[in-house]
Amino acid sequence: MHQENENTNKRMNVSYRPLGELIRGLFFILFGLYAFFSEKLGFGKLNFEPVVIYIIGGLLCAYGLYRVYRGIKQLFF
Repeated sequence: MHQENENTNKRMNVSYRPLGELIRGLFFILFGLYAFFSEKLGFGKLNFEPVVIYIIGGLLCAYGLYRVYRGIKQLFF
């Protein structure tokens, strides 16, 4: 019985990591979109030059997409 619990725990732990990757990736994408659209939608003004905001937003979105890709890859492949 002890071995069955260990096998179940190992399977559960394996599935949590890719889900964490997906969730973190989505947060990075959302932060990047916030950087892009916060001023246009009236959420607030970031005190940076527009070029810097676009670079930061692009990097955040790109990294978020990378994290989502890794999560999907770990879940399904």
